Amino acid sequence: RGPAGCGRRLLPPWRAEGEKVLLSRAESLVGIDLDFGSLKDNVTADLKVMSPIGALPFRDASFDVVTANMVVEHLEDPASSFAEVARVLKPGGLFLFHTPNAKAFPTSVARLVPEAVKAPMARILDGRQSEDVFQTYYRCNTAEDVHRAAQAAGLVPVEVSFVSSTALFSIVPPLAFVELLWLRAIQSDSRRQLRSNMIAVLRK
Repeated sequence: RGPAGCGRRLLPPWRAEGEKVLLSRAESLVGIDLDFGSLKDNVTADLKVMSPIGALPFRDASFDVVTANMVVEHLEDPASSFAEVARVLKPGGLFLFHTPNAKAFPTSVARLVPEAVKAPMARILDGRQSEDVFQTYYRCNTAEDVHRAAQAAGLVPVEVSFVSSTALFSIVPPLAFVELLWLRAIQSDSRRQLRSNMIAVLRK
């Protein structure tokens, strides 16, 4: 299994038990990231490799599963990255990723925020340090984009689903109230494509 953009750990600390279950199912876990600090601090990968996703230093058909959690939005060239993932996957292997939905309200707002402002906002709203805030492009963040990128890379979409994350503005009461009303409004199946995040499963 190979997490792309592995960061400091496979899952956030509050998912520690779930992380243990996942790790127990993998024969080995290879973490890939371009950020040296994240790789150095990573506590879950058996092997850590500093590499861009678009030029992976692995042989063809090396992995059963490749995952990417909140990484696809940072890809400047999703087409080449998806092609590389397809190359290193074994036949029948899966590419599973979780990323913001570009059609959702939070992402639409985030795309209007200047890059210089994003780090302070992420620290206030999400508790992230500035070194954990990276440039975003949102070039493969709709279901249509995912299907196009998958097809070009020779991957078959198994499922693209939409999920709601926790309230982004929970510490800003006026905005939190509006956001909670919005989250409630998009729970119906007819509005699922407006939910904040996408989870995609692609098969080679």
